Amino acid sequence: MSSFLRLAALTLFLWLAHAGLSPVLAQSSALRGRVLDEQGNPVSNASVVLQTREAGVRLSAVSGADGSYAFEGLAGRDYIVEVEALGFARVTRRLTVGDPADITLRVDGVSDTVVVTAAGAPQTVDEVSKAVTVIDRQEILDRNEYALHEILRTAPGIQVLNNGGPGAFTQLRTRGLRPDATAILYDGLRFRDASTTQGDATSFMSNLNFVDFGRVEFLRGSGSSLYGTNAVGGVVNVVSSTGGGPTTGSLQLEGGGLGLFRGRFQLQGGLAQDRFTYSFATTHLNVTRGVNGWTPTRSTGVQGTLRYDFTPNISLTGRVNASDDFVALQIGPTTSGIPAANFPTTGVIPARFLPSDQVRRLMSGVPASQIVWGDTTVIPNRQDPDNRRTSDFAMGAVIFNHIINPVVSYRVAWQRVHTARVFQNGPGGFGFQPVTSNVLNYVGDIDTVDARVNLQPTRWLTFTAGYEFEREAYFDRQDNRLPDPRRRVDVQTNISQNAHAGYFQAQFRLLEDRLQLSLSGRTQGFRLNRPTFLATGTTNAYANVQLKAPPRAFTGDISASYLIPTSKTKVRAHVGNAYRAPALYERFGGGFFNNPVTGLVNFTPYGDPFLSPDRYNSFDGGVDQYFFRDRLQVGLTVFYTRVVQITAFDSSGVLNPATDPYGRSSGYINGSGGISRGVEVSFNARPTATLTLNGSYTHTSAGTDRDVSVRGFFRIFGVAAHTFTLVANQAIGKRFNVNFDMVAYSGTYASLFAVNRSRAFEVPGFVKADVMGGYTIPVGNDRSLRVYGKVENMFNRRYFTGNGWLAPGVVGTGGVAFQF
Repeated sequence: MSSFLRLAALTLFLWLAHAGLSPVLAQSSALRGRVLDEQGNPVSNASVVLQTREAGVRLSAVSGADGSYAFEGLAGRDYIVEVEALGFARVTRRLTVGDPADITLRVDGVSDTVVVTAAGAPQTVDEVSKAVTVIDRQEILDRNEYALHEILRTAPGIQVLNNGGPGAFTQLRTRGLRPDATAILYDGLRFRDASTTQGDATSFMSNLNFVDFGRVEFLRGSGSSLYGTNAVGGVVNVVSSTGGGPTTGSLQLEGGGLGLFRGRFQLQGGLAQDRFTYSFATTHLNVTRGVNGWTPTRSTGVQGTLRYDFTPNISLTGRVNASDDFVALQIGPTTSGIPAANFPTTGVIPARFLPSDQVRRLMSGVPASQIVWGDTTVIPNRQDPDNRRTSDFAMGAVIFNHIINPVVSYRVAWQRVHTARVFQNGPGGFGFQPVTSNVLNYVGDIDTVDARVNLQPTRWLTFTAGYEFEREAYFDRQDNRLPDPRRRVDVQTNISQNAHAGYFQAQFRLLEDRLQLSLSGRTQGFRLNRPTFLATGTTNAYANVQLKAPPRAFTGDISASYLIPTSKTKVRAHVGNAYRAPALYERFGGGFFNNPVTGLVNFTPYGDPFLSPDRYNSFDGGVDQYFFRDRLQVGLTVFYTRVVQITAFDSSGVLNPATDPYGRSSGYINGSGGISRGVEVSFNARPTATLTLNGSYTHTSAGTDRDVSVRGFFRIFGVAAHTFTLVANQAIGKRFNVNFDMVAYSGTYASLFAVNRSRAFEVPGFVKADVMGGYTIPVGNDRSLRVYGKVENMFNRRYFTGNGWLAPGVVGTGGVAFQF
């Protein structure tokens, strides 16, 4: 870390020198302007939001009768202003203190938005040099989505694999990469589960529900230099509602198919002329039946943000987010019991799923010999009556921002993420089941402290340097609850590690802001703490390991864009490398089993404490083009990702217990990688003032260097080669609104065990279309009642995701939302 300390010392020196030599820069200034329409007439009651580089100091105002607005006592140099008024497209502009600050609104055209994730700081759309998709709060409400993965499913470059409806295990796959290659952030701070196998957010993806989101940003491409581990193929940033203004709120109640009930309450506002702002929401989801009536789930969540501005340049923000969840688990798709003659001896096997009536017969106890198999090759998911998961997470963060003068600002943030999951499974159900009900308990904790200094010595250069400390801890307990003391397995594992990272970013705005250039880098080191194991009749394979620091992770990132104002064309390119730090389980994890001969507990180690981080190199480039007076925006992106090295679980015989330092016959190794490449095409359109359209097409070709899962097969499982999305929203008059959205996936491949070996299966693609309609009834000043209905999978397609998980059929819901 010596190089980073020298950089920090230089930063501090420049700050002190500048503060001492240029005291005039510490004086505060004002930003004043007017909001006008295209004819030059003033627009009153427009919402004007001012953001600083760190998005922590956020001021709001409302334009007066003459369209004027003002922000006083500002110490910074540049700000982003976001202006929104009823009947106009939203506009964002970067303004410099002292320059003219008039904003012109247009009735038509695609709305602008502030983008944070691409550079870790607020930017206008013109400034973004990377591929980013923004899904704003209004679209989320218009589509009436309640889960983060449902919100994201219409974005280009991402594919969602859901194992059987609400609450079921869910994966996000960005640009054909593994689920652990997508980082999940809340307001720029990582959310991940330290106790899961890959240390990512996948274990909780099904429970990340819409509570108090302001918008969702999706950065496609590497982002490790800014956001650290897991930011490989993409970064999903949930931006919380910030509150402010007069007190407003909403109460939403809905119910319908699958035995679904959902309630959501939200309240936001500001006090003391918005020096204190708040936003809070809570939601409860209860699905009593689920897919085919056997997968109930419940989820209760809260999310809130408080911010206090000591001055226009100093703020303190607190944020909380928590969820408590339950889901009944199912038996996964299988080939067990299907006649061997149904499987060809070579090649890829077409996935032909057992009809629903025969699945019900199997579950009722009809012997396999009496099932009408036909040409079936896969039995889809079935009920497991005593298999369930309870889980919860809690996140808390405190962020302090301070703009000292136009040159120097800094931010200090602390966050804690606590996760816990309990699995219980009993003897009921089909296939292999435990003798008695057993319990698996997993707990993870991550504390992160991040401190960064921002320098803007000139208008065209912004430099950021930061330090991050992270401590993560893993605990698990596995208990098979067998009554025989010689066969009882009750083991506990405690693991922890510390990580230190230094990073920097330099952003250049050149050629009258037409050229945007960003350079960033990051280094992260790890320090392992000795794990502890408690178990009966076994030894710890890691007890005598001489712990040393695992290999460090180094990343670098360069992006650039050039805007041609006359044609409204932006050309961009982005190249970088990224990493994923091995999870604590991958370093020290193991399995425990009962030796049938001795009756004692045996420990089988799987981990390697000195695994190197997964490494990726990636490039993407593209063009964004506006047409028809900004009514249509089209984006084209070509991407290429080389997986240099990836952590893999190997049981092929590569590991030899006689030579492996931990006595492993199978476990985690640094394996070979692969390649993922393709193209993303997206569009946003506003043909009329009442109609908005957006959609995308993505082609993905992803493969591995080794046939690690199925001999002779190199395609990535679960990745569709072609995806298409479409969202259309039409306002009819002032009160009625209709929304239609659709996703279409081409076929994918899955790995299943068939006739004594792993085989590749081809799973058919599918089309899922939803329609939503709502009618708004005014019930007083600033109050309204919205009555709505939604039909999901409106064509009632029977389709399967992953390796054969049945998705819900047609589902209808209805509800009311009271706004006040």
